[in-house]
Amino acid sequence: MDREPLSIGYPYHPTHRIPILGRISAGKPLFAEENIEGYTYTELNSGGTYYALRVAGDSMNAARINDGDLLIVRQQDEVDNGQIAIVMVNGHDATVKKYYRNGDTVTLLPQSLNPEHQMQVYDLRRTQVKVLGLVVQNVIKM
Repeated sequence: MDREPLSIGYPYHPTHRIPILGRISAGKPLFAEENIEGYTYTELNSGGTYYALRVAGDSMNAARINDGDLLIVRQQDEVDNGQIAIVMVNGHDATVKKYYRNGDTVTLLPQSLNPEHQMQVYDLRRTQVKVLGLVVQNVIKM
């Protein structure tokens, strides 16, 4: 006897528990401490490793990434130009910005309504810049 699969009327999307690793600067890079402050859940599952970071600052508010929001990040060491990434500068300072690379030059571009925030340009021959992950979702703080 063949049985039909159970249809419940809506698609099934299992959730995955991921750690919230603390705060990420949405301004100038700040010291990045990977302290698990809790857990959240995501339906994302493309075979990658995910984690979450809480935003501190306003340098990405024009991209609808505000202070207190929770970013879901897919861990990866490369992103395309123009993507929003988590980037480590000098081995200990992390920030969230639009990422651009041209040869040995990396530009981290804020997306802010606050004119205080300026682009950050790094020469890779003098400064270590490492992509830690791609921002794949923003959970907006209510």
